[in-house]
Amino acid sequence: MPSKIYKEPRVCDCGYTTNFPSAWFVHKKSCKLVKCDKDELIEQMKQQLAAKDEQIKELIQVAKKPRTSTVHNTTNNRYVVEQHINVFGKESIEHISPEQIQALLADPANAVPQFIKLKHRRAPGGVNQNLRIPNQKRAIYQVVVSGEGEEKEWENKAKGEVLEQLYDENSGHLEAEADEDTRVGSHFLDHQDRVKSSAAGEDGGRRYKDQLDKIHSVVTNL
Repeated sequence: MPSKIYKEPRVCDCGYTTNFPSAWFVHKKSCKLVKCDKDELIEQMKQQLAAKDEQIKELIQVAKKPRTSTVHNTTNNRYVVEQHINVFGKESIEHISPEQIQALLADPANAVPQFIKLKHRRAPGGVNQNLRIPNQKRAIYQVVVSGEGEEKEWENKAKGEVLEQLYDENSGHLEAEADEDTRVGSHFLDHQDRVKSSAAGEDGGRRYKDQLDKIHSVVTNL
């Protein structure tokens, strides 16, 4: 039986009646009494749109599925992460000393990317290894998020979204550590002001893009 039928039967002037689109299509080709049916055209368009919607939903579901060759555990086709790994955005920084942060501030152009590198790569036990690039050819990152219950899992996110979050959160932390009354702190804060102006459109966004590119380079080598 065909998977789809008309809500109302199609009736031809010759007396032929059917609820099945395929049968009606065959009859139209052989019967000259069939008239142009506006409702039928509308129904066909609705069916085509519904089919496209289903295809789009399937593509979205595929895009959301993490692809990786190193999986610690799997449950119901979701990639589950070891419990000691921190959720993205909630990393530990206890391994970073105040002296290291001050050294980073002395190099304003590279301070944020290097802070991210220090945070994610040097954390003991790999607790901050919650960020990765599954495929260099796709603008997709994977980050660790909370799953069902106490589980954690990898989730796909757009590259640009993650880079902006990385810059905002980590630059904010360094700004809080910078003392504007010192030369190092003052220079770093001045640089940050210029980057923020760049993000708002000044210099065509060049300085801000340069920061995001440097962060991407760090993430690539984590």
